[in-house]
Order: sequence, then C-alpha cells, then structure tokens
Amino acid sequence: MALNSSLQQINLRERRLQFIRTHLDAFDVEPSFPLPIFEEAVLEIESSLSIIPSCKVEGGRLLGGRYDFMPWQKKNWQECLTDTFKFLEKIETRLGVRINSDSFKQFVVAVNISSRKIRDNTFGIHLGSKLEDSSVMIFVHFDTDEDCEELARTAIALDGGHYSDELIQVLLKDMTTISFEFFFDGRSYMDLGAAAPARDGTLGIRGKHLTQYIKKYFSHKVNSIFREAFVLKICFSKSYATPLLWFYFKNIKDIPKYLKFNGLGDRIYDFCQSRSCANLVAVTLTEQELEKSRLENFCFYYNQHDECQPHPEL
Repeated sequence: MALNSSLQQINLRERRLQFIRTHLDAFDVEPSFPLPIFEEAVLEIESSLSIIPSCKVEGGRLLGGRYDFMPWQKKNWQECLTDTFKFLEKIETRLGVRINSDSFKQFVVAVNISSRKIRDNTFGIHLGSKLEDSSVMIFVHFDTDEDCEELARTAIALDGGHYSDELIQVLLKDMTTISFEFFFDGRSYMDLGAAAPARDGTLGIRGKHLTQYIKKYFSHKVNSIFREAFVLKICFSKSYATPLLWFYFKNIKDIPKYLKFNGLGDRIYDFCQSRSCANLVAVTLTEQELEKSRLENFCFYYNQHDECQPHPEL
C-alpha cells in the first residue's frame, strides 16, 4: 500500500509539472525564476488540487507566466496559512526582495484564526515582463453557506476604500473572496470580491444583493452576459477606480457567443478549448472594455484538476 501511495504521488507531481510546462510552451514563456518556487510549492501539496494558469492581454502584448491553484480537498485554514507563509518566505529569501504583505498579515491577526467561516486561502505567482512587475497573489475564500459579515467588515476596513452605503451592504452580504497582490518592488493591492450566480443555489446564500446591484448600476451588456454565465464576481478596491468583472463559464464553447477577442485572445481561446480538462474558465475585464467590439485588455483563466488528463494531442 505504501509503495502504491508513493507511486501515485510521483505521478501526481509529474502531471502537475507537465500541465504547467505545457501552458508555458503554448504561449512561448521562458520557465524563468521565480516560477520554480511556485512549482516546488504545489508539488509539496499532497491533497488534490486544480492548477489555474492564466494569460493577461494588454493590447498586443501577452503575459502567460501566471499560475494560481485551488484545493479540492478541504483543509483547515491554519494548514493553508502554513503553506502560504512558507511560500512567501521562499520568494523573499531566494529572490532577495521585500514583499509588503502587511495587509494580509493584518487580516490574519484581526480575525479568528480558527474561524470555520474561512474555507481556505490559496496563492499564486504572476510573472510580469520584468521581475519588479511580477507579483504574488493570495486569495482568501469565505464559506458561502455561512454569514460572514464580520469577516467582510474587517476586510472593508483594511481596504480603506470609500464605498456607498448601498455597496457596503452588498459586500457585507455577498463577499466571497479577498484578494491580495504583492509586487516584487514593494507595491501591494487588495480587493474585495462579491459574487452572484446566474441561477440560485450555486453559491449557497450569496448573490441576492449583488444581483440587484448589477441590475441597477451595470450596463445591459453586463447583465445579459451575467444571465448566461455560471457566476459573475465583481472585485472592488481603493487601488483602482473601476470594478473588475469576473465572468465564469462552465462550458468554454459558450464564450464566443458573448465575448469577442483580439488575435491574442483568439489564440488563448483556441488553445484552451483544445484542452479536455478546461471545465471552468473565467474572463476578467472592466465594464468599459466589455463595450469594445473586440477585447484588447483582459485576463483569461482556465483550470485543470489533478484527476483530469491532458488532451492527447498536447
């Protein structure tokens, strides 16, 4: 039994590495440092997970060296924090950089570390065109079946943004995620993600207040795509004036019905739809970008679960 377990773990590690490298090859990304630190981190995680690569498109430039992950087996938050702080320490020590992760540490101190209302937190690395423009991402996920108003109030206070009373109520009721981005040059951003499903029940008790807010304040196009998507998450932050829209789709083939990309976006889409395992994808952009005839500035995320095998042609 021990031998079988060891072989399974070796195969698991090989699949994760293969998936990461296949993405790099597809988008002509050099597997440069500090990406190996992220690879080491996800290879050390024994529980089942999804690796989530993404591509960021800025007009005619494509940044493909971006990875996050999502656990599939429930872990308590203390275990997640141990993995996260270990990853941050490796980044700082081996790169010789100082990451300003104070906002994340303040959140951890401010809330009950044993809180069962926090489902988990995960991390990722997003490589920029230069090292100083690269960043570490940390995502804290709330339990969507629990009342998390106290956690949301803590996050809103830490963000320090000036939001209307109406929007604060939306965040208190429908916040699902807090995201932290720490750049290698010392910059740091934090955002507050509220989510709503196109159909009731997908996100537990979340979504009713955000749905009404979307109907009232966002364009007809945002609302029409929201009705057809799986989930719409909207991220708010004092760091940027325009909210960021995250449209999630369960069927990648639905995306061209609602979103038209530039040539780089078409290249990403063609690759992702050839993957037999891209069973949940997300496109992130601003409302203003969505009004363009073809999208020029956006991010495209897709995932692969450990148990899913790559397309035989790749």
